[in-house]
Amino acid sequence: MMRRTLLLPLLFAACSQGSEPAGSTTIAVAAAPPGATAAGGTPAAASTGAAGWDDRDFAIPSEKFSDPARNFEAAKRALLADYYAGGLTEEDLYRAAVAGMVERVDPQMHKWNRLLSPSDLADLHSDLQGEIVGIGMIIGSFDPTSGYIDVKGTVAGSPAERAGLAPPDKIVTVDGKLFRGMTLRDVVREVRGKAGETVTLSVLRGDKLLSIPVVREKVTFDTVRADVIGHDVGYVRIPAFNAKTPAALHDVLADLAARGAKGLVLDVRSNQGGLFDDAVASVGLLVPAGSTVVNLNRRGKVEPVVAKTTPLLPDVPVAVLVNKDTASSAELVAAALHDLRHATLIGTGTRGKWTVQKIDDLPNGYALKYTSALFTSPAGKSFEGVGMLPDIAVDEAGEAVEHALLEKDPVKRVEGDVQIRTALAVVGGR
Repeated sequence: MMRRTLLLPLLFAACSQGSEPAGSTTIAVAAAPPGATAAGGTPAAASTGAAGWDDRDFAIPSEKFSDPARNFEAAKRALLADYYAGGLTEEDLYRAAVAGMVERVDPQMHKWNRLLSPSDLADLHSDLQGEIVGIGMIIGSFDPTSGYIDVKGTVAGSPAERAGLAPPDKIVTVDGKLFRGMTLRDVVREVRGKAGETVTLSVLRGDKLLSIPVVREKVTFDTVRADVIGHDVGYVRIPAFNAKTPAALHDVLADLAARGAKGLVLDVRSNQGGLFDDAVASVGLLVPAGSTVVNLNRRGKVEPVVAKTTPLLPDVPVAVLVNKDTASSAELVAAALHDLRHATLIGTGTRGKWTVQKIDDLPNGYALKYTSALFTSPAGKSFEGVGMLPDIAVDEAGEAVEHALLEKDPVKRVEGDVQIRTALAVVGGR
């Protein structure tokens, strides 16, 4: 049984989803999949699901469940014989039983614990590797009432960019399929596919409805983006922590050091998670070797995880940009820099997802995703459920943040982003 450890919200990048793609397997999860329901095992909100579920709905009776195997078989026979909807099979019931087991074993963790289907698992692996087969369209929002998909941008060099997709385009259908009453994940799976295949989008552009064919291909997401802004300040944007992040971060930090950067602004706004080991390796490039970057708490024992590399830019002031969608491994990194480098946190409060999930593959291609540990900052603090508050609160409309994150010109990005300008002032860049 293969095992991996992650820190992330189980979001599947819709070609990509949200402002930027998400993607061992130990995972610290931050946000539930959009549109997921209680039946799917991951309610769409932290406290209540899409159908109004809360933690009490996932509680199990506390009385002893004696002779469990015999009673399980009795329950299975009853449902196969007399359930009102005909056609139930043993496969249906075993699948539901495994899903229920992982989801309901701990009501506090039902948001993160779930059974992953083979297609769920494939999507997750693609995201965590920083590449997918799709068209490279960045989805701003999905309206299940109309079924329309807002185009927020495209990945540089992607088929979507070459096809001319851009805001404020709206996708009405994908290969003639409407998505009214469906979920964003339904859209993701329809747009993704095999490299070389063509997907035809019906696009509402102003008052015109256009049919635009796009050929799918492997799309690689930028794992790290870096510029010099202000007066010799390095700006580094990390959209998610995946397998490519540590090496990419090392390269950009080394380049900034060679260019004489005198300050660092690390932007993890809307970074909702990723692989645990890669988050630890990434922050290890910025903190003293041998220092504890995070503490794992499992089964009553605390396990410190230490940095193992020589830091780059060790003596420059650091500011970290955070917002309400900064979660999981991004919170781990922000907390480590705050505790170990006295970094100034700027922006708005973070999500508050401080648990670690593990993925265990099952023999039939499914997998279990379940909570394997809680984590705390180097100082021993947990912000589970509440999130970290910034040292300097700088609110900004979500649309403005999203626009800044997509802006490729560093000068325009600074001009349009008050949070970056505040960070520059803190680290002495202007």
